[in-house]
Amino acid sequence: MLRAELRDWTRASDGKKISAEYVGMKDESTVQIKMANGNQFDVPLSGLSEADRDYINGLKTADKKEMATSGGTGEPAAIPEGETTVTLSGVHLSCGECEDAITGIPANEEVKVDPAVKYVVDSKAGTVTITAPTGKAAKTAVDAVSRIGFYGVSDHPSIKIAELKDEAFLSDTMRVRGVQLFCRKCIKEFEKAVESVKGVEEVEAKIGATAIQVTGEGFDCNAVIKALREAGFSATFS
Repeated sequence: MLRAELRDWTRASDGKKISAEYVGMKDESTVQIKMANGNQFDVPLSGLSEADRDYINGLKTADKKEMATSGGTGEPAAIPEGETTVTLSGVHLSCGECEDAITGIPANEEVKVDPAVKYVVDSKAGTVTITAPTGKAAKTAVDAVSRIGFYGVSDHPSIKIAELKDEAFLSDTMRVRGVQLFCRKCIKEFEKAVESVKGVEEVEAKIGATAIQVTGEGFDCNAVIKALREAGFSATFS
């Protein structure tokens, strides 16, 4: 784990600065910082400057690389052979249909998950716990969650949803695909995430839509997908 440093943080809304150190991420969208006097605060990631977000992403990337190694040897952690349990946190679970979509994955012929895999959903906690007969089956089961439109941060060092490429793709329009919008709450959370990205002006989300049009001016399409992941959605774009 990288050691935090005392630095100036800038509030995006008005440029106000505060001197504090980075403690960690409370969740995918909330940063924990600590002032020199020991007072600790939770700060929305979206409320910080772009430079602050880049700094945090650098720490998170380094921590992930460290966590992905075993025994300090630098070798990737191996996928286990026997029964494996993985918990995904921060998953978008706003309604019963979201729960049903995930617990029904073993019966979904399109994703081809081992029928012995079990998904346990905790909507209140925003978690999905996956138990599989082997590590390989667990990896397929985790990937299936992403394929049907949900995202979560894995607690397993070698079994997790693949990271996005860290590169910008600027556009005035995009079509978001792969998400599942079952209800008005799904739409509200989807729109909130997309509209948090600088340059996005309009989101045409509808219940049951297979593709959602997003328009604006010079926004980063990859930033939209990252924002959706922070809200627990998995998506692609065209």
